[in-house]
Amino acid sequence: MKIIITRLQKTIFGIFILFFLLNLLLQPVNAYSVVEVNPVDTPHGAVILIVDGLSSSYIYPEFTPYALDGSVIGKASTPNISMIFDQSCRVLDVRAPQTYTEAGHSVLVTGYSKALSDTVEGTGTTIYDVAHEYDYSTFAIMQKGDFWSLRAKQDAIVHDASNSINRPEMMTDTNIRTTASKKISMDITTLMQENILILQPELEEFNEGSQERYDIYDNWAIETGIDVMDFMQSEYPDQPYLLTINVGAVDSAGHYKKDSGYLATIEGIDYACLSLYQKCRENNMAFIFTADHGMAFASADARGGHQSDKYARTDEAQKVPFVVSAIDVESTLIAGEYGQEDIAPTILEILDLPGELKFSDGEMIELKDHVSLRVNTPGKGKIIIESNDAIISEIDATDDCLFRGMEAGNEYVIRFVSDADTSQVLEKEIFLVKSESIDLRPAASAPENDISFQNPRNLIGGTLIGIINLTGFALIRRILKE
Repeated sequence: MKIIITRLQKTIFGIFILFFLLNLLLQPVNAYSVVEVNPVDTPHGAVILIVDGLSSSYIYPEFTPYALDGSVIGKASTPNISMIFDQSCRVLDVRAPQTYTEAGHSVLVTGYSKALSDTVEGTGTTIYDVAHEYDYSTFAIMQKGDFWSLRAKQDAIVHDASNSINRPEMMTDTNIRTTASKKISMDITTLMQENILILQPELEEFNEGSQERYDIYDNWAIETGIDVMDFMQSEYPDQPYLLTINVGAVDSAGHYKKDSGYLATIEGIDYACLSLYQKCRENNMAFIFTADHGMAFASADARGGHQSDKYARTDEAQKVPFVVSAIDVESTLIAGEYGQEDIAPTILEILDLPGELKFSDGEMIELKDHVSLRVNTPGKGKIIIESNDAIISEIDATDDCLFRGMEAGNEYVIRFVSDADTSQVLEKEIFLVKSESIDLRPAASAPENDISFQNPRNLIGGTLIGIINLTGFALIRRILKE
């Protein structure tokens, strides 16, 4: 018996060591250097506030909302939100191509007008995937729109499994991407779990269906977001992150509390939105205010809808707000017609994060006069960037480089001279109208859509998995025989 225990212990220890080595091999390598071609102010991250079911028709001063019968619907009185609008960049006409929750959230994060929850899964599909490439953390507080593929993109998330204001079932998920991100993810999850304990007692102080319950439910999500921001600023001040907050009571009020309850619930988040906005300014975080879809009413004093055909074709169901406050984005009103699919690439541009969204058919809305360029190199060497026959940047690179503050609308020549062989000069010309990433490395032999075979670390890791399996089976079989 002693022999069996000893060998079993050795087997477990050996497998543990192999898994440890595998973990090291599979850690993503996102090393890159930042070079400022011209001085820029890049936000430390972004807070994306999605007010579920909020149409810009009820809060933008330029619009008048109508019911299906042609009668005029009232508008929400939101002085604090209006002040935020005045101090931010506001895009006037943005329309959701699909006017229901799953699709709206899918479009918002993928930049693809026909996106659904299955579009979100996979690699390189969302703003979260691009953010992870630049070592951002991703957190979310989702009262609605919390489908599994979106949850899987978050390092930590709290979501309402019941979508019920009267009996919410708040749950947390934690996704550990790397060893380095593990502690942050677990700390944020703990904070979220502590905040869950606060919600139900506060709701139970008021009757079910009361306006107070709707307001508490929404404000809890925003206040939890502020707590996350305070914690990150205190404990991890150098860690950039995306925080997505969905408040769900406005949509529910439109369905169940008629137009008057809908407007009252919008007004109920007015002060909390100001607090979140001010916290973003304090912490140099971009503040993004938007919605997944709007809400339309058949008549005054009627329940609302947005998905069925009679509602979906209305301005009130399609028009969503898109408001941006960031350190290098001018406060202005942008006219023109845009789609909800344009929001995702615009968010990446606000954060100076070049990256391709795999399925996106949206276009970046021009909010800044500069762009960024990421250059992926085959090794150590010198990167030279020229424009108009003049060298604008020259750097000895030991890894990939992210060049910020490049003028948009210019043509650039990028050269790479290898340290290993100075006769090896790689050159590419590019006309930059938006932030982009170029790859000077030799083309990978693996198919482009299978990234697991493009990284030699993953090949080694896959081989090691096989070795672990075979070794483990062999050792266990031998122990059992003895």
